[in-house]
Amino acid sequence: MSNEKNNLKFRFDVSAYRLLGRELITDRITALFELVKNSYDANTDKVHVYFDSVNPKTEESKIVIQDDGLGMTLTDLKDKWMVIGTSSKRRNRESPAPYKRKVVGKKGVGRFAVDKLGAKLLLRTTKKGSDKLICLETDWSQYADLELEQLKIDFEKTKEKQQFFTDIENKYWFEDADIDIQGTTLEISKISETWTESDLKRANTELSKLISPNHQTKYPFEITIHSTDYSEFKKKVVESIAIQYATVEASLSFDFETGKQQILKAENGELRTIEVEKRSCGFLKMNIYYFDQPAKNKFKKVFSDELIDGIKVYRDGLIATPFAEYSGTQNEQKDLLGIDKRRYSYFFDRLGTRDLLGSIEITDVLNPGIIDATNRQDFVDNKEWHELRKYVIEQISQIEAYLKQTRETKKAKVDSELKGAGDDLSQIRKELNKISKSAPVEMKETIDAIEKQVAKTQVSVNKGLKTKITLEEEKKQQESLLFSLISLQTFSSTLAHITRTIIGRIKRTSEFFKERFPDPKFEEVFKKGAEKIFNEMEKLSGAIDFMLKYAKSDSKIEEVDVKTTLENLFGNIHDYTFQQEDIKYELVVKKDLILNYNQTAFEDIIENLISNSTKALMDVSEKRLIKCECLIENDKLVILFSDNGSGIKEEDQFRIFDVFYTTTAEQGGAGMGLFIIKTRLEAIQGSIELVESQFKPTGATFKITFPFKR
Repeated sequence: MSNEKNNLKFRFDVSAYRLLGRELITDRITALFELVKNSYDANTDKVHVYFDSVNPKTEESKIVIQDDGLGMTLTDLKDKWMVIGTSSKRRNRESPAPYKRKVVGKKGVGRFAVDKLGAKLLLRTTKKGSDKLICLETDWSQYADLELEQLKIDFEKTKEKQQFFTDIENKYWFEDADIDIQGTTLEISKISETWTESDLKRANTELSKLISPNHQTKYPFEITIHSTDYSEFKKKVVESIAIQYATVEASLSFDFETGKQQILKAENGELRTIEVEKRSCGFLKMNIYYFDQPAKNKFKKVFSDELIDGIKVYRDGLIATPFAEYSGTQNEQKDLLGIDKRRYSYFFDRLGTRDLLGSIEITDVLNPGIIDATNRQDFVDNKEWHELRKYVIEQISQIEAYLKQTRETKKAKVDSELKGAGDDLSQIRKELNKISKSAPVEMKETIDAIEKQVAKTQVSVNKGLKTKITLEEEKKQQESLLFSLISLQTFSSTLAHITRTIIGRIKRTSEFFKERFPDPKFEEVFKKGAEKIFNEMEKLSGAIDFMLKYAKSDSKIEEVDVKTTLENLFGNIHDYTFQQEDIKYELVVKKDLILNYNQTAFEDIIENLISNSTKALMDVSEKRLIKCECLIENDKLVILFSDNGSGIKEEDQFRIFDVFYTTTAEQGGAGMGLFIIKTRLEAIQGSIELVESQFKPTGATFKITFPFKR
């Protein structure tokens, strides 16, 4: 047997051009974006995009992208442009001096974007100081024809030789050039589609997002769009969208030396920044702008064709992915950061992409784990990307909290002014009565008419105030009912599991009865079996009764026996789960402790806390413990709810009450429980906060406060 070693080389099938072009870059604006980004990497100052005779589409139609960048030599053309997945930009992460731009293209497949725009490419390029212009012609239709032809051939049954991507020759030649000129021109003909005016407007909008509005560039990068079909684009310079009309704006940064990251915190009607530990996604800079309706109207007047469309991710000053893949309907566009998902899933006071503009700034050095997906429309789904998304949602949640606090402050002021207006009108009536008594007869009639009008106005003001209060109460009840329905969904799945398990146990015991009863030798077994069936039925009945309470509105205020309720929840409802998970519990609560609240809502709050603790204890190998302690502090009921589970990381402590934020997704956590608890408690002037763990250094303790009177 010969030990001689031979070599095999990878070869590309002709279908590769389709996979890397049309099927990878599926949107033509993305394709245009990719080619303009290449110009940026080439130290271009000015890039011109020409749309010549693109509506209607004819043989004369073409798209031209022309830049004044570094250009290419013949060696560059052979070893870089013609090499798929070339590594030059991965090796050299900066463009040549003096620009030293962080290059954007890394994968070496962006050139296949041409195929999405048109079937034929004529590339012209030259370096400064060269008197030769290198011209390269590529006809993508040749690849398409060859692919279709070879799909019909069975190469196993024929002697025909299969042609590969690398077998196809592309013609090039030289032309004379001015030695003072440099740059590259891509002339794309046999265009794929007609370009309407709205298409060009969209191209302008997306290209305006190429460079972060907060990135300071030493050397300019200007994009100009030209069109022979549309007067607006005769010579239109692409400009970044201004954000001067924003209602709320915030900027966040980091301190590299101390390892601290800034986040937003809404507190006492103010939106301020605090410092926390660096997140696993790396250091981040963020600028975020919120627009209320008046601000949106101003924005629309100035930027009639632009959209307020969310937060973009920028790497080293340039957009990391161009945009969510385009759809004519904004609601159907991708939601990479999950901003709209949370709004549509939970609609009270949530901000969406139509309310926000902003940027997340990352770098190759500080955020190596945030990686563009190959399709340029997404990011690699990993821990770092998930953490970045959490960070964005966390900041939006704090802006929402700030807006809510602001609304509540304004509401309190309006309520006070309305009440004050009613009091003022009452005082005016008294004064008018006094004047009327001593006024001349001819004036008395006029004064009485005024007094009647004031009385009528006073009635309207008081009626308006009462109506406002009634409507607010109805809204609270509707929100509370929704919370119950959400909790019901979670509890129903648990109940279904419990029911299946209990019925299974009853069925097995019943089968034994059916087969053996009334055999006297199994008398003791029959007794224990009957007792077991009875106990299992009691558990099932209790669980069903608990769920059925959700069928009632939880707006009714009643006397809640705290001790009895807690003992029922821990000792009956969750007894099965505690036994299965080997969890011990400790209740410290006084007898005859009565709380004026809604029974269902109180149970729901404790239910959520038990559920969270059960999940947190899953990874604990030693003794698992939940402790619930009730105290009286300043005429308020305080519950300290603790477990010795995995605890809550410092970086998560500022966002655990945010809707849809969860650290237990693997155990079925939906991120609603603590949010519901917090919202319900705030509605009755109660509170919940994370305090020092009673089981430190592990575990977590929540302090829940209820006022004794609603």
